[in-house]
Amino acid sequence: MTPENALPALHAEADEARVTKLKAHFGASGDYIGIAPGRLEEMARAWRKEVAFPERLELAATLWASGIHDARLMAAKLLTQARISDDQEVWAHLTDWLAQAGNWAEIDALCAACQRRLAADTSRMNKVYKLMRHESSLQRRAALGITEFLAKSSHPSEREQIALDRICDWLPEALADESKDVHRTAQSWLRSLSKHDYKRARAIHRGDSASEDSSEEDDDDETFEG
Repeated sequence: MTPENALPALHAEADEARVTKLKAHFGASGDYIGIAPGRLEEMARAWRKEVAFPERLELAATLWASGIHDARLMAAKLLTQARISDDQEVWAHLTDWLAQAGNWAEIDALCAACQRRLAADTSRMNKVYKLMRHESSLQRRAALGITEFLAKSSHPSEREQIALDRICDWLPEALADESKDVHRTAQSWLRSLSKHDYKRARAIHRGDSASEDSSEEDDDDETFEG
């Protein structure tokens, strides 16, 4: 797959009925092809196997630059991989694209790719800390999406624990965010944390910052709002 024939390959999967739904959901001014999520993922897996780096980064950059919703999702999926050697340029592209993303679906696709790069190098958390205070709700949502792996980690490293603590300190603000998108994503993040650190998650849910010292007098079956 090359940058020249990637878009024609995507357009061959066009579904006008799905385009209509996407326009209703994300805005009529957007450019959509209407590829079903399952099919897009299937194509992404095949293209990742076919195209190695650095050519794959060039392909992803071309797709993102098209501005087409489906192509942007594909660009993010092409860079969603656990191990990428010399990944600094990949990280730079992904974080640049976060600022350009036009809707939550594009943000979430980028977050899936960014998670792998952040897990590979947690010193990149400085970028995430800036997103936590961003004026755009999409960017605040991204701060949660990129760090989701920390919420799920049962045995974080020392550096991951520092990052986890920073996110947990901010989480009450995210839970109270005026954006329903950020609020719901924060709730999901908290539920992931509760599966292996219920005591801390419960304390955050109640607005109690002293999670390590919170009492255990309440019933263990307390649930977090979904």
